[in-house]
Amino acid sequence: MAKETVKKTVRKSVKKAVPAKSRKTEIIKDIQAKNTEIKAVKKNNMSFVIKLIAVILLGTAAFLLAQKYRSVFVAGMVNTRPVTKWELNRRLVERYGKVAFDEIVTEVLLMDAAKENGVTVSKQEIEAEVVLNETNYGGKDALREMAKTAGITTDKQLNDFFELKLTVSKLQEKLFPEEVTDEEIKTYYDENKELVYKDKSLDDVKEEIKSQLLQQKVSQKFSEWFGKLREDAKISNFMES
Repeated sequence: MAKETVKKTVRKSVKKAVPAKSRKTEIIKDIQAKNTEIKAVKKNNMSFVIKLIAVILLGTAAFLLAQKYRSVFVAGMVNTRPVTKWELNRRLVERYGKVAFDEIVTEVLLMDAAKENGVTVSKQEIEAEVVLNETNYGGKDALREMAKTAGITTDKQLNDFFELKLTVSKLQEKLFPEEVTDEEIKTYYDENKELVYKDKSLDDVKEEIKSQLLQQKVSQKFSEWFGKLREDAKISNFMES
């Protein structure tokens, strides 16, 4: 019996051809995606560089400012430890704050009283007073050495001191125009003749005694007046709170 020949049909898979136009579109999209990715990387790199430059510039500026204005914040150094102005000021306030505050209160009250009473001191009067005291103390340097003992170390402080001194003197004369009698002068002379005026006559020291007695009277009344002025003033010291 003849063998039957069985033919098997083998199907070959055939790839569908991709249209040229579609393939081109895919390539374009791929290129665009890569370009977008590259741009993003460049943008991130540029942003990082800009931030880095900004940090460097800010750091440099901060360093230069710190060097320029170091004395504004730092009073000095002990080895590697800075002594800050805040620390120094706090210590000064704790030790001398009350005294300094009271001095400022006195100055403010006196200057306000002078203004209310029409008392003024000119720049020329202050300069003349400085020259007079330089002569009395033996020169400019001698006067300034004496002033240092009272904490007065600059010309401005010295001028402010003499301005206040002249203001008080004028204020005293205006508020308390006292008189000294000849009898008061003679009594004072007799009481101090043996100790103070042993070799001087009354006529020789009359004006000197008159000035002293007048100053005593005025100073006493002025002290009482100022005590009342300070008592009535509204003064708040927040350092004590």
